[in-house]
Amino acid sequence: MYGRGDIRLLIPQAGARPVAPRWLDHSRWLFVALCVGAVGYTFAAAWLVTAGSLDPITHTAEFLEFLVTPWMMADYAVALALIAFGIWYLRTSPNRAADALDVEAAMKRQAVRLTVILLVVAASLVSIGVLYFTDLKNASRAERAVQQESVARLKAQQIDKWLLERIIDAEFLATALRGLPLERLPSDRDVKLGIELLFAQVLAGNTDRLSVSLLAPDGRVLVHAGDGTAPDGETLQAAQAVAAQSGWRQNIVDVHLAGAPPRPRMAFLVPVREGSVSGPMVAVLAMAIDPFDALLPQIEAWPTPSASSEVVVVRREGDDLVFITPPPLLKPVPAPLAFRSPLADSKLPAAEAVVKGDAVRLGPDYRGVDVLTASRRATGVPWIVVAKTDLEEIAHPLQRKQLTLILVIGAAIVLSAFMLLVLWRSEYASLLAFRDQKSEEQTAMSRHFEQLVRMARDIVLLIRPDGMIIEANEAAAAAYGYAAGELRNLNVRDLLPPEEFAQFEAVWNAPDSPGGILVESANRRRDGTIFPVEISGRAIDVDGRIYRQCFIRDISQRKALEREVGRLSNVKAALQAATSVLLRARSETELFQGMSEILVQLGGYRMANVAVPENDAGKTVRFLAIAGVEDGYLTRAAISWGEGPRSLGPTGGALRTGEVQVNQNSAVNPMVAPWREEALKRGYQASIGLPLRVDGKVFAALTLYAGQPNAFDKEERALLIALAEDVSYAVSRLRRP
Repeated sequence: MYGRGDIRLLIPQAGARPVAPRWLDHSRWLFVALCVGAVGYTFAAAWLVTAGSLDPITHTAEFLEFLVTPWMMADYAVALALIAFGIWYLRTSPNRAADALDVEAAMKRQAVRLTVILLVVAASLVSIGVLYFTDLKNASRAERAVQQESVARLKAQQIDKWLLERIIDAEFLATALRGLPLERLPSDRDVKLGIELLFAQVLAGNTDRLSVSLLAPDGRVLVHAGDGTAPDGETLQAAQAVAAQSGWRQNIVDVHLAGAPPRPRMAFLVPVREGSVSGPMVAVLAMAIDPFDALLPQIEAWPTPSASSEVVVVRREGDDLVFITPPPLLKPVPAPLAFRSPLADSKLPAAEAVVKGDAVRLGPDYRGVDVLTASRRATGVPWIVVAKTDLEEIAHPLQRKQLTLILVIGAAIVLSAFMLLVLWRSEYASLLAFRDQKSEEQTAMSRHFEQLVRMARDIVLLIRPDGMIIEANEAAAAAYGYAAGELRNLNVRDLLPPEEFAQFEAVWNAPDSPGGILVESANRRRDGTIFPVEISGRAIDVDGRIYRQCFIRDISQRKALEREVGRLSNVKAALQAATSVLLRARSETELFQGMSEILVQLGGYRMANVAVPENDAGKTVRFLAIAGVEDGYLTRAAISWGEGPRSLGPTGGALRTGEVQVNQNSAVNPMVAPWREEALKRGYQASIGLPLRVDGKVFAALTLYAGQPNAFDKEERALLIALAEDVSYAVSRLRRP
């Protein structure tokens, strides 16, 4: 039956020693090759870690520079230490093998030793990688801090320049007014008209200038042009303060809200003196400007593309931090000067800049997101420019470097593990060469266990002539659900279902075959479940008694795959047949019914239907075609495409959402809870709803019911979606006039 062989061919002669696998004879050379590979990998890893620059010359320069960094020196030390340990280990292996009495115990000790070495190597490489990445991250953050400072300084300089330009403009206008007879202004209309024309020209050339006013020292408005009829209250108070201090040259009224509706504005005040710069003050010139017209939008702009970088301008008002420019990342974006935060116990970097002065800082911003900021105070106004960027964006360029570093270190650890594994296997070969010869029965068992090692995933049984199991591997115990000791008390017939007894006896009693046997059968587990198996085996002649050695493979997955391939082939055949229906159909009813019948007959589905939505109060559905095992199911289903639990099934969901709806297991899926009992009675284990569209609108749904769970895998769904698109196109063609 099993192909008889002489057991003497399988058992070494007395006095011989077990032979290690042939490849182990070259383990020393393999270790040398791995050492050479480790050296090459060290340089390859350095090349990968320094990758990033598109310029090959720059990349090469960075690579060469990286080779002499302390991090690479540490890597060299770890690699050399591992290689030196391996050389020592190989040289001393024969001495350890000669002293070993218990091979298993000796190998356990060596496994522990080599595992400790691997852990030390892994910890060293990981530590080097962590320190290198930390240094790289700090350097990157420092570089970004310099950039943040540059942006803040640039924006502050832009503010200073803008203020200086506006002051100069106001000074020039005051100088122009100095030559006019301002003392005649209250009574001479021509003088007033001339000044108004001058003011109008000044306003006409600049959109950010809101108004220009000439004020008497007592605060009276002598001439006003532009926004409103007079300066706002803050400007008037500041003008009176300027008039009260005869030596004052100019003054700036900080940005504030004024007018109706309120609008941000600043005022530049310049005294107008009679005759010369040192003459007596006769009036005060007030020029109102909207800084949000040109200056602050320019300040808010970040110089390079960035998703989280922004520049905000803040100032202190009493115990509050006021954002002059609204934070653009705050949603919704507040109005200018509307967003403020208390300074007391505030951890905002902008608040710390107000309290402690300019610096580069880390901390959470107004969103609670950690940011890197740099601040710079403007000259002439109590403004502080804060340039900030999210730390996540700063760290983003390093993420690829971090992933590369993880992969490089992981590969180095794997390579180290393989090198140590070679050492372990070499040690094992040395120990096998000194192991004493066991008895004939022990040698036969050793041969059996060697076969188990080679085929550890398969069930391996050694059977006596009467069918009793005398040895079984761990895979057998796991497959049948018995402990190894329990299997040794069973007859091989105890592992068979009753329907397999006849085939077993026929094979068991058949004449021996030189090639052994290879049959498919079924076995039974301890809990009674049946699973398909493939059995191969040979008969072993031990002193005239025939023992049988069987290799049994669980082929449940292969059988399931064969069934799945067959079912998918049926689906494809059904789709091909459905294509001809789509081409021949002369009406929608003929198309839907023919397609549904083909899907049931050739595709193997339990039931297929096409439903259209009704616009009644209950948003019910009407079925245009039904094929397969229905048995009144759809009549009692009360499927809806509106709201409620009866709209959550594949049909209602496809009509309501326009998306494919899949139920892979009717027994547990909550989407089919209202129909579960009736569906399972009819064998509807899974279902799918496919929307059908005409001119982009869902007009119907094709629903298929399968007789097994998890029927609609990715490939089958793709085929069915393509069918739904073909059906939709065929309906569109039929509806054309």
